[in-house]
This record gives sequence, structure tokens and C-alpha cells, in this order.
Amino acid sequence: MVLYTTVDRRVIPEDTAPVEMLVGNPDTLDESEVTAYIFSIDDRTLCAEDEQTVIAIGPTFEKWEELTDEAYGTRKERERARLIGVLEHRFPGFAKAVRFSEVATPRTIERYTMKNGGAVAGPKQSLGQHMFRRLHTRTEWDTLFCCGESTVMGTGTPTVTTSGISAANAILKTLNLEPFVYRKSMKNYVRIVGHPYTRDHLYSDWPEDEKAAALAANRCQLCERPGCMVAFALDIRGIMRRVAVGNVAGAKRVVDRYYAHRRFEEGDLLEAEKRCVRNDWHEPPVAIRAVVAYLRGLR
Repeated sequence: MVLYTTVDRRVIPEDTAPVEMLVGNPDTLDESEVTAYIFSIDDRTLCAEDEQTVIAIGPTFEKWEELTDEAYGTRKERERARLIGVLEHRFPGFAKAVRFSEVATPRTIERYTMKNGGAVAGPKQSLGQHMFRRLHTRTEWDTLFCCGESTVMGTGTPTVTTSGISAANAILKTLNLEPFVYRKSMKNYVRIVGHPYTRDHLYSDWPEDEKAAALAANRCQLCERPGCMVAFALDIRGIMRRVAVGNVAGAKRVVDRYYAHRRFEEGDLLEAEKRCVRNDWHEPPVAIRAVVAYLRGLR
């Protein structure tokens, strides 16, 4: 089960660690063993100044298959209350401090990530899908390579990183290029940022025009059913996702492909902005026209 919450900032003590493992029963693994991730302690761009974001992940021993919609909804609400109760035990006043909460059940996780049975971190270690029976880096297709926690490398940050490097090296070898080998004097691409990371740090070293577009795109909620895309087929969500992470070239390709055989109409994008979900929150919509104009102006 995964619980997503936004809570009043005051309910999380200032000396709280960003990740806390809450053990309800030291003698056995049960549903009270929950890991709480308070991401906003390190990343203040995630919520308002008077809020904290708290995500709680823990096991569920409930049966989630073959339920009616009503039974599923009832069980989901029960799990939401249970997880909030676990956090209430650690952070007194948590339940009353909740501003928003949503629960992902094993069915939710399986639906969005295709993880069998709703596993959070790779397949269950069991006979038939143990390490060497999992996906290998190379597949039966010459141009398809696999990496990640569901491969033979296994679960965890070090092993997943290694699987990514292995896949990259397999591709380099296929292209007759030099594989990656760590060298002590090689350039380091990892940049350590200050703590906490605040909104004014976002894109701080980017060119001003690209920074403005990225800040605008960063406001997109990446809705599952984007209202902005109801009227026409331009992949606005995909454009915003690309621009927000710096893939400007990819975003421009999406825009150029769409308008290659269509006439550009400013009114289309204005209508898209009118359907932006942020309007429902009494906020300005995502500046779709400005982002698309920036991309169309690139050479």
C-alpha cells in the first residue's frame, strides 16, 4: 500500500529525518511496519511553504482481487485510515493535519507500473522468477535491451545503477563504440545541491528563455486525462514533461510533427489553456501558448 499525503507543516517536527522506518511490532512483519518518506524536508519545491508532503509505504495482507467496486472502495478507505493512524502514532495530530490524501493499492501499482501483484520493488523472489530466470540485459531482439530492478541485477539503487550501465555498455558494444569504464580522473556529472532545495534553485543555471519555458512547463500536473488535450491531438502533456526536464529538442520534435501538416491556430492553444485543471483551483492555467511559441521559435 502507498499513502500520499499533504499535511500542515507544523505537525512534522523540525528534526525529523527525510526517511523514517516505523516498526510497530519488533517480533514479526505486519501491516504496522511502514516506511515514511517526507520528501519536502529536502525538496521545498514540492508543496507550499506551510505544508509537508508525506508518502507512506507498507505491506498489506488484504485480498485485493475479485472485489466489487463498492467493496474495493470500502477497503481502500479502510486502508487509508489505517495508514494515517500509523503516522498519527509517530506524529501526534497528523490525522487532523491532513490536507490531501490518496491511496494506491496493489491493484493501482500493478495498473500503472505493470508490477505483478502490485509489488513496489521488483518481482517477488520466488521459484520460477528468481535471479537468473529474470530478464537479462540482452533479449531475443537485437535492438531491445533491459535494465532495472526486474532484471537479473536485482533490486536496490546500486544494482539498478549497475544494470543501467550494463545496458548502456551492451548498446555501445553493438555500435562498436568504447564501453564505459570508470576512471578516477573522469568528469563528474553529479552535482550536489544545497539543503533544502527551494524553488529559486529550479533551473537557476539555465539560459533565461529556456528557464522561463521550463518554469511554465513545471506547473503542468501531467493529468491522467488531460482536459487541455480534449479538443485536439497535440501531446501537450508530453511537451510539458519534456520541457520541464530539459529535453527541449524532444519537445520541439513533438510540436513540429504536429504542425507540419496542420495550420497553426493560436485559438487552439487558448482553448487548451481554458481547459487546464489549474483553472479549477482558481489559479492561472499552465502557459501552454508561451511554451509552444518558445519551441516553435527555436532553430
